[in-house]
Amino acid sequence: MGNAPGKLGDGTSGPGETGNYRTSSGRSMSASSAGTGNRIPPWNAEYNVRSRRGASLVGNILSTSGRSRADSVGGSQPSKRKSTKEREQAKETHAKQLVVKFDETVDGGFLAPYGCYGFEKLDYDADVVRSLIIDRKLAPFYTPLQDFDESWTKEELIKIVDGLPLHASFDENLEKYEDVAVGNLKKTNFDELIDKTLSKREQRRMRSKIFKARLYRKRIIWQEIENENFLEQKLESKKPNSTSKNNSFLASDDLKYSLYKNGAECPICFLYYPEPLNYSNCCLQPICTECFVQIKRAEPHFPHDEVDPTQPVTNDDEKDPNLLTSDPPNCAYCATPNFAVTYEAKADRRVGIGGMKPSTYKLPKEPSNNDIEPSAERRGSRTQNNADVVASDMIRPDWKAKLDKERARLARRSANATAIHVSNRLIDPDHPSRRGSNYDSSSNRDVQDLEEEMLARAIRLSIADEEVRNQKKSNSR
Repeated sequence: MGNAPGKLGDGTSGPGETGNYRTSSGRSMSASSAGTGNRIPPWNAEYNVRSRRGASLVGNILSTSGRSRADSVGGSQPSKRKSTKEREQAKETHAKQLVVKFDETVDGGFLAPYGCYGFEKLDYDADVVRSLIIDRKLAPFYTPLQDFDESWTKEELIKIVDGLPLHASFDENLEKYEDVAVGNLKKTNFDELIDKTLSKREQRRMRSKIFKARLYRKRIIWQEIENENFLEQKLESKKPNSTSKNNSFLASDDLKYSLYKNGAECPICFLYYPEPLNYSNCCLQPICTECFVQIKRAEPHFPHDEVDPTQPVTNDDEKDPNLLTSDPPNCAYCATPNFAVTYEAKADRRVGIGGMKPSTYKLPKEPSNNDIEPSAERRGSRTQNNADVVASDMIRPDWKAKLDKERARLARRSANATAIHVSNRLIDPDHPSRRGSNYDSSSNRDVQDLEEEMLARAIRLSIADEEVRNQKKSNSR
């Protein structure tokens, strides 16, 4: 990429210049000798003109690509790309939000997932999900039961719930991190663990692997600290006349029984959770929050057009970046687009954040109307735009920004490839496309076609950049 402008500059002679210039072989040739003993080949007569035209068009493409990286949200200040350490810090902050804490409870559940799925799949916006749970628009992350038996007595059920952990157990010796050195986890800088004899690319790969291994170990430590606090408070609560304030975050026996007496199975993970669960807004099927946060849009891709065997395969670099799309998630049950769920919390079991202390909960003497299962008509009466409907896109609000970023990346990649390819054809006399007996008759047509192709690419890239800038402006308002 970076060689293209230099190559153009080496072979270009400005208008009205005299004296020496260099041929493609590197020999110095004076203007006088060129006009006498050394006759210029036919293709060299137009060489400087085409070079200048090629340099102009190639430069336009390259400069447009550079502008797209320097554009700002408001169009006045350049946007700052996050450094590697800033991205690592953001991932670490996200990981901390996924730690289950016993004193962050809503209606008997928690604000962080139990751990049915791997960390890599928990890429949702944790702040958004926590807010939805606190607002009772999304079911909390409950600790699941592996099995459920309706014949369990109240005492048996309470004993089983008492033995439930805050989070699923971690694999202490995960195979993919087995031979990865993590160093001192208390130190934020781990540059000394990276082999400096490797290439820059290999060093980046090594750093990424070390960071992931360190973060995995940190997550284990963070969760173990919360597990120990939880266990200590449970032991403290068993003591007579215990006055610990933290005991108020522990569920009373009545709350444990109320939660798990009617275990509901999630049809996706086949685990049992307290009712009510979330329900799909389209076909009214239950789904736990642990599974709901897994459902997301497909990665940016080109439309799946039918392949014509008579036509050559088009590379992604040659396609219009504006055609990139990201399909909305479909319902896991009926495949309806724009998957969304609804949730109706029990009014008589409002405990934890925004409610009474979990330790003070008492079973109501008479069942309330809220214990009656909501009818299908009630659940199905909400439109997609209803304030109580939670769509999958809501918990990953950055999907549009990721799509625009991928479009811009592909546009730059396409422009750079075109600039290099066309500059070689226009300027390099030894390029294969410039050889052959038919060159003299077709060179002008080839140059014109190439210039039109480059101009079209530059226009498409400019349009794509303008759309990204407009989107950033609208998001900043």
